[in-house]
Amino acid sequence: MRLVQKLFTIFLVLVSFSLLKSQDVDYSGTSAINMLKIGVGARIAAMGDAGSATVNDATALFWNPAAACRVGGSGSISVSSMGWLVDTRLSYLAAVLNLGGFGHIGLDVQYMDFGDIEETTVYDQDGTGRFVSANDLSVGFAYARQLTERFSFGVKVKYIGEKLASVSASAFGMDIGADFQTSFFDNQFRIAASLSNFGTKVQFSGHDLAVIYTIPGSPSGKQIPADLTTHEWEIPLLFRFGVSNYFVNNENFSAFASYEVFDSRDFKVRHNIGAEFGYQHMFYLRGGYKFNYDLASYSAGIGFDFTRLIGYGLVIDYAYLDFDVFEALHQFSLSVNF
Repeated sequence: MRLVQKLFTIFLVLVSFSLLKSQDVDYSGTSAINMLKIGVGARIAAMGDAGSATVNDATALFWNPAAACRVGGSGSISVSSMGWLVDTRLSYLAAVLNLGGFGHIGLDVQYMDFGDIEETTVYDQDGTGRFVSANDLSVGFAYARQLTERFSFGVKVKYIGEKLASVSASAFGMDIGADFQTSFFDNQFRIAASLSNFGTKVQFSGHDLAVIYTIPGSPSGKQIPADLTTHEWEIPLLFRFGVSNYFVNNENFSAFASYEVFDSRDFKVRHNIGAEFGYQHMFYLRGGYKFNYDLASYSAGIGFDFTRLIGYGLVIDYAYLDFDVFEALHQFSLSVNF
């Protein structure tokens, strides 16, 4: 049975990788709803987004649904918020419930608010006086189960939507993940893989696509109402393969490192590394680096676990993200484990 599960994990990794690399075509900039590429949770963000083999709270629903099985106790709730580029904001809420032998279930909501945008046209380039709103939304439901003492599998289905003024588009997607705790390094070495956003395409429609069309060559400049046609767009298919290990993990100190390969249909393979140093399971220093990104590079952060102090599983994390020519980004997270 264990051999079958190991082979299944390897098969999942190889098939996912081959799907993403099956065509030598440059698909850069061809995905819609790119909010789905932005990492959530300050702990993982501070560790360079090396999340699939690292995450251990409710944000696992974003990084690797199989990792929801790492949530102990009765469950976990996580909330995070980050001011993203050019005055936008990304918010995330996730909850995981431990149902014992039945497995873990979870619900998460990811929301990107682009704020109010002033409308401009060819004839009113300084603005028409009209302001419109824009946002992205993802709502997912996940199920994960620990099939053996070492191997877990998880799946998440989700609704994905994007809206700009009266124009909107939606899709349905699925995430799958696997998590394997090896016997290496005193059972501390972990291997994980996830495939995210395998789903339908999006196509925009709405009242703002209605236009007045002037018939070419018409002597009276005759105009008729018309609707603009939009193309279908893929949602970003993402593949993650990660490893992690505790090199030190005792009552006073912990030293943890993780590495992840991050691939997508519309950018070249990226590499993320992260490290975390803990003191008495209460205070944590973190750092990370991202390779082969256009702008993002290093990250750092801190975390406070108040469980020992107040007897309740309250965790607060902060991450600092460097973004080259843009201002640095700051992400805050709060998790409650019960």
